[in-house]
Formats: sequence, structure tokens, C-alpha cells
Amino acid sequence: MAIRIFDILLSLILIIVLLPIMLFLLILCSVLIEFPPFYISKRVGKGKKEYTHFKFKSMKSGTELGRVFFEQDRINRFGRFIRKFHLDELPELFLILIGKMSFVGPRALPMKLLKDLNYDKRCSVLPGNTCLAQIWLLKKGQLDKHLQIRFDNFYVRKKSLKFNIKILLATVYYAFNSKKTNLNPKLNDQRINFIKQE
Repeated sequence: MAIRIFDILLSLILIIVLLPIMLFLLILCSVLIEFPPFYISKRVGKGKKEYTHFKFKSMKSGTELGRVFFEQDRINRFGRFIRKFHLDELPELFLILIGKMSFVGPRALPMKLLKDLNYDKRCSVLPGNTCLAQIWLLKKGQLDKHLQIRFDNFYVRKKSLKFNIKILLATVYYAFNSKKTNLNPKLNDQRINFIKQE
């Protein structure tokens, strides 16, 4: 209950404060990326129920290869900018407000990325905007889905408001002090394996 109250209050405050920026980004995404400005997809939420997930588009439409580091031909300078500072995820504040997501929890993933994995435990809580796996990715610049599941399971066991706040603060810190992610799949065996396992 404490986590849900925290999510409602913080998301409402941030929506009010950041609404002008979100409206400006909506216009920029429509002009500099493409219209409509939202990327809409189905993600797996709590109880393994799929829900409609949306965020600002950071790349033009095209054949999806599974992960953003394989999509460089579709991303322009503006798209890289909003991804770098996670501005494309601002619309998730509304999903947090209505209870489809939480600020902290396993990252919401499409069903295809969970195929052949034991993801029961991660689906016992709401998906989150950030998580332990996200912090690891920011710190190390790489992450495979099996390690992600292990981080998610650990979070479920340790979940508390205090733990969530620590994860949020760590995410803010590493978002501005992150290790540069290598976007060339040929130089990253883990990412190649990630795609092969899908």
C-alpha cells in the first residue's frame, strides 16, 4: 500500500511539473521523428496480463529487430538525445498513475522476450520504469535477459518502499554517470546471444 501511495503522489507531481515539457516533446517527436509521436506496444504486466504500453517515439517505423542497438539506421540525432536522457519514457508516468506500472519493478517486456524463461516471480509485481537490471545496464553498458530475470527475482524478494527509493536514487545517479553502451552487435557476444535466444 505504501508503494502504491508513493507511486500515485510522485507520478501526479511529476506529471504536473513536466507536462509542458511532455507537450513540447510531443510536437518535436511528431516533426523530427514521425507522426503519430507515440510508440505503442503490448507488454506483460502483473499476473502475466498484457497491457498497452506507450512512450514517445525515438525512431522511425520499420522492421523491428528486437533491441534498439540493432536499429541504428532508424534513429536520428534527436532520437538518440531523448533516449540518452530517457525522455521517451515520460509518458509512462500516466501508466504509473493509473496503476499499470510502478516507478520500480521489473522492466515491462513484450511476451516474445520472455519466451522460454521462468518469469512467474517477476510477474507477481507491477512492471516498473526502472529496476536493478536497469541500474546494471547503466553501470556496465550490457545486459542479457537471463541476468535480468535474476535481478528481477531478487527485487521481488527484497521489495519495499525504502528499497524502491534507493533504486530510484541510484537510477538518477547512473543515468548521468552511465557507461557508454556499445551499440555494435558484432562486438558484443551477449547481445548476439540475446537475439539468438529469442
